[in-house]
Amino acid sequence: MPDSDGRRGEAATYCLEDVTFRYPSASNPALEGLSLEFGMATFTAVIGPNGAGKSTLVRLLGGILEPSGGSVSLDGRPLPSWDRSALARRTAVVSQDAPPEALRVSLQGYVELGRNPYVSPWAPLTIRDREVTEGALAWADLRHLADRRLAELSGGERQRAKLARAIAQEPGVLILDEPSAHLDFRHALWIFDALRERVHERALTVICATHDMQLASRYADRMILLAAGEAVAAGPPGEVLASPALAAAYGCEVRVEFLGDLGHSVLPVRARPR
Repeated sequence: MPDSDGRRGEAATYCLEDVTFRYPSASNPALEGLSLEFGMATFTAVIGPNGAGKSTLVRLLGGILEPSGGSVSLDGRPLPSWDRSALARRTAVVSQDAPPEALRVSLQGYVELGRNPYVSPWAPLTIRDREVTEGALAWADLRHLADRRLAELSGGERQRAKLARAIAQEPGVLILDEPSAHLDFRHALWIFDALRERVHERALTVICATHDMQLASRYADRMILLAAGEAVAAGPPGEVLASPALAAAYGCEVRVEFLGDLGHSVLPVRARPR
């Protein structure tokens, strides 16, 4: 659906055309007829209730899944045509999944994995690789934990480690699934603020699936509301949150209050009968 903020038609980083995806054991598609554009150097928040298709969209954009129908393209090229290393240099994905328990490395070693797309197999990291890794650790406020084993970190620290590894990839596009999960208020606010800063200063494109509508409305340029695998509203955050589609998607009456520079507060009022 066209965006009400007039951005449709600009050069797009990602483009989904009539995308459908169905998991093998599912009776209904997770996404159906989805056509979206994600422009360069923009922060797009994707919201929606559980089961709306947000995580599936993240996996499709990251090339982890392939659509059952339709197409996904990056910089005008179909996603399947991208070499995996080239795709990893262009796009980084931060999923909800925890780092594998079997990965017995230090935090430093884990973040260094973000340099894999730039390093030949078995070749040592270069001075620049190490500088980028150090910068990513500092960005995520994790430098003091660099030598600690990944398994010894708290849930919030592991979440920030995943973000640091993605930043170490130096991507042009950062795709995130619930980046503020496991984080306290301070670090959740810091993550959104730091991502917004990178959009402005480094022309990073951010696509963020999130349940935190207040932070999303405060920092995102655009918002997309998914419901039952379809995009039911898209545009500036204030317009999307004011749309009747929001209450219909979540199945409850909501009260939306504009908080100025703090974004919008979205309060559930009463559940609607199904």
